[in-house]
Amino acid sequence: MLWWAWLLIALAVYCLITAILCLRFPETHIDWNQVNLEELTFPTDFSWGVATASHQIEGHNQNNWSKFESERGIEVSGAACNHWNRWETDFDLVESLGVGHYRFSIEWSRIQPQEGEWNEDALQQYSKMIDNLLARGIEPMVTLHHFSHPIWFEEKGGFLNQSNIHFWADYCERVFTALSDRVTNWCTVNEPEVFSIMGYHMKLFPPGKGSIRKTIRVMKNVVMAHVTVYHSLKALRPEARIGLAKNITIFDPLHRWNLLHWLTTFILNYIWNGAIISAFTKGRMFGRRIPKAKGSLDYIGLNYYTHALVSPFIPQTIEVDLPKRPHEIMTEFGYPMYAEGLQRSVELLKPLKVPIEITENGVADSEDSLRPEHLKRHLWVISEMLKQGFDIRSYYHWSLMDNFEWAEGYSLRFGLYHVDYETQVRTLRKSGEIYRKIIN
Repeated sequence: MLWWAWLLIALAVYCLITAILCLRFPETHIDWNQVNLEELTFPTDFSWGVATASHQIEGHNQNNWSKFESERGIEVSGAACNHWNRWETDFDLVESLGVGHYRFSIEWSRIQPQEGEWNEDALQQYSKMIDNLLARGIEPMVTLHHFSHPIWFEEKGGFLNQSNIHFWADYCERVFTALSDRVTNWCTVNEPEVFSIMGYHMKLFPPGKGSIRKTIRVMKNVVMAHVTVYHSLKALRPEARIGLAKNITIFDPLHRWNLLHWLTTFILNYIWNGAIISAFTKGRMFGRRIPKAKGSLDYIGLNYYTHALVSPFIPQTIEVDLPKRPHEIMTEFGYPMYAEGLQRSVELLKPLKVPIEITENGVADSEDSLRPEHLKRHLWVISEMLKQGFDIRSYYHWSLMDNFEWAEGYSLRFGLYHVDYETQVRTLRKSGEIYRKIIN
């Protein structure tokens, strides 16, 4: 057969494969000009909330993150929102929004500043915070690890060493024992894939080490840490609802006709999303068995922000804008607004067969010009999913107020409340008023 005939056959096969992939894995886009975003339908028992994290708002923490800030010469968290001293007035802000739920994290380094040393005063303050929320009719969701932990734990290797999990379990059991008589909803770890990849591959989070092997090991160990704590805490109080918060970022091929781009998406989607889902559905992760992982979720928390258009040559940095489709709106974080991906994310989590709590969703928008539209689009998608029968129980907006945005410092503002970091004055944004109106 002539060479050009073989070339035609190869081209035909190539086109057939890409066509099948495009049909099998559609990239959903909605014509938002044809959607009435005011038409929202939610059940009366749907839970409305806001979310924060300890290191991002409390101020003056001494942990792996504060050490990383000083060592790397990046912007320091410092006083942050001074929430540790202002928590009661900040709870006024939560209450005024009309939400019935508040997700926040416990700072392990406050509870156990040194190995073997427990700070009962700090634990007592968190206990007072719980009581205050409940007195306002606001149900807390407590996160036990939201990216930060004690320096001494980091110096022992942190979650890189499986042998360190017992330190984490001791801390969790102590906090759980003190608070679980009043707290029903518990989130063990926040975004194990982000924690692992950003800290051990992209080097933007502590400890800032670049190693694919270590990245995978840490991700496995964090999932194992969740499983360990899930079973130990359920033994103490079976009625507690315990899950973890999983970030879903949808990876789509930059050029849908390019098989190399498709291959990149499959690899990234498995590493970022599929591996952890596999751990809880099949009991295996990266080819390794995770004992007792199946059945170790009472719910799954979904943190959703965007999708990423990828190719083998996508830059591995946050200092440039990611690609976007021509009609998409770019956010200040450098990724596009893609509310359609929220349903695709929920569909990815369906095999877990547990209720879904949307534990984070929001946008960096210093002028509050995009957030109202962002909020309405995502709530409209949730409303439509509820009509389709998806078991979504809650929506926690990220975030209550502007705060320290990890590697990006104070340059990005996610808050329904604007924070003046000089005066610590909080001011409700228009998007906050819209959220309050929707809830009411």
